[in-house]
Amino acid sequence: MVRWSGITILFVAVTLAALLLPGTATAGYVVNPMTTEYPSEAKDVEENTFQDLPLRVMLLYCMLVVLPACFYPGELFYLLSILLPFGFRRVMRHNVLDDDFRRDLYRRITDRPGTSTRELGELTGASRGRLRYHLDILIREGKVATVDYRSRARHFARNQRYTELEEHILISLREEPCQTILWRLLGSSDMTRSELEEHLGLSGPTISQHMQEFEAEGVIAAERDGRFVRYRLSKDAREILNRYTGDNPVSRHPGTEGYPAAQGHEVSQIGSR
Repeated sequence: MVRWSGITILFVAVTLAALLLPGTATAGYVVNPMTTEYPSEAKDVEENTFQDLPLRVMLLYCMLVVLPACFYPGELFYLLSILLPFGFRRVMRHNVLDDDFRRDLYRRITDRPGTSTRELGELTGASRGRLRYHLDILIREGKVATVDYRSRARHFARNQRYTELEEHILISLREEPCQTILWRLLGSSDMTRSELEEHLGLSGPTISQHMQEFEAEGVIAAERDGRFVRYRLSKDAREILNRYTGDNPVSRHPGTEGYPAAQGHEVSQIGSR
């Protein structure tokens, strides 16, 4: 049964009265046959603006536009609730992980600190466009941070805090041949380039290039011993590598079996960069 409120009855009554009362719009008129021709020049058309309308008509227009929204707020909210399941919902920090794909993506980044976009695409099986869209949302809402390392983007969960050296090591542990070199150095006090070539099967120029980069980043220290250069891990780098032990998600190079692997270390304190 429909219930009529007092305001609704008043609105209907005013509307009917405005339509039924005689006025300029409802007044009668007489049509006479035209006996003269139109002049050669047409007269300018006079614009009829809203301000030129009678006060009663202007009030009626305002009531028709404004009052329905005041009488039926429930219907407006109901319409919005219908549109929400069709995607009309703003993604914000508190609900960014409500999406199953974004939640899975965030979990993978948390478990694999320093992972690349390419690796995330292989893990999730998502297209590049879809992956980039959801990754941008996680970055925008402060869930994921991107680090530019050696002209490549790597991703970290922002509920984890790392030093710059720690970030570089974690990223290196997700790449070949960087991880094989680091694990080999962790298993010995120091090694020369020829020893690394022999144990890892890598070329001399490849090892030299990575050693130069590691030395510039403070990961290793180089010391000349006669005509050889001996490489060893820096104290901080050795401590970091010893901290991350467990199953390494990245396949290892032959010759690194038995060495500990990197595992993401989550700290209790929430960090932001």
